[in-house]
Amino acid sequence: MSARQGACVLAVLLLLGSIGCLTPPLPPMGVDRTISQLEPDEQALFKESREIQYEIESAGLHFEDPSVDAYLAGVLERATPARMRQAGLEPRVEVISDINIDGYSFANGVIYLHTALLAQMTDETMLATMLTREMAHIVNRNALRAKREKRRNADTMAWIGVGSSMVEGGGNVKLLAQAASMTSAVGFHHTIETIADERGLEFLDEAGYAVGDTPRLYETTLAYLAEVHAQGVWGWVPFAPPPQVVARVDGMKTLIRTKYPNQQATRPPLLSPEAFRRKIHPVTIRQAELELAAGLFRSAEKTSRRAIESGARDAEPWLLLGRALAGQRTKPIPNQPTPSIKQVREAYEEALRLDPGSAVAVRELAMSYYKTNGTTRAAEDSRQALDLFRRYLRMDPRAQDREYVESYIRELSGGGR
Repeated sequence: MSARQGACVLAVLLLLGSIGCLTPPLPPMGVDRTISQLEPDEQALFKESREIQYEIESAGLHFEDPSVDAYLAGVLERATPARMRQAGLEPRVEVISDINIDGYSFANGVIYLHTALLAQMTDETMLATMLTREMAHIVNRNALRAKREKRRNADTMAWIGVGSSMVEGGGNVKLLAQAASMTSAVGFHHTIETIADERGLEFLDEAGYAVGDTPRLYETTLAYLAEVHAQGVWGWVPFAPPPQVVARVDGMKTLIRTKYPNQQATRPPLLSPEAFRRKIHPVTIRQAELELAAGLFRSAEKTSRRAIESGARDAEPWLLLGRALAGQRTKPIPNQPTPSIKQVREAYEEALRLDPGSAVAVRELAMSYYKTNGTTRAAEDSRQALDLFRRYLRMDPRAQDREYVESYIRELSGGGR
């Protein structure tokens, strides 16, 4: 079982573990319920949250970029409702390098966004939608409600222990699964989710964003899940969106029609859609790298193209695009056109045009001439590969793959085809 498949299994197990009886509603955080009035098990939950956050940070799972971090903090500052500050809660948002599209919050106010989720967003309203919804879970103290359903939590954690042992890199998967089991990622009962959606819309409206745009976040998430599904071992089976998510999107649309029929944004976002994409460009690059590593070449192609649009003078997304296209030639996706070798080479050539000193782009271009889909290689392709491999080693004399490249050079110099 691959890491990606295993993580998906764990996500399903977490979802199944979330089904159970509802505990009574809790008084929401605010001026009448502050962090100085936490109940004993809630104090323990805050402590557990801090401990798991420290483990995640120590494991190197955080995606760190000062410019991205500052922007996210600015949006969070604008979107934070007054009642959270009255309760003494200071929310914080962190980005986690993870290929699974997800976002969740801890009881102590820390919100995690996976690179997969942030890279799919097209504007600031989608980001604010996610943040306000998670702050609604925090205000409603839903993580504590989940903890009090002891049987469900125990069963879920038992399954996590079994599932993570079957996954490559299971340590990090288990770590994130442990975090998910004590956050909003567990997937609450439909009633609780609906209440959080309603309160999240209130927070979004208070922050001055356009409430009517909120369903796009969930529709985009479903589209990405369908895209990933098509590239997996079960890709031949039509994708069936999770019914509970579809029901929530429909419920949210109904809520918007009835409660916010003519609502308009009262304040412009901090960044325009174009500037938003430029701001999260580093996140998009990271997500493309993760998708390539997971063999999601079609997704990596799409993500790389978004990065190209947001970083016009950046050579890196062109290099990633070339690898994504080459991956699709090696591992064709059913019902999808296979990229041509010409497209692959054009991507690498554009990377070199933008960064003539990129030894990696030279190596990848060389490999595009060296590899063949048949049993022979054209003489001109062999000559091109030989010249490029030699150029690569001149550019990077201490290349880690030098021995391999030298073997290619010996083969091509001896007339190998």
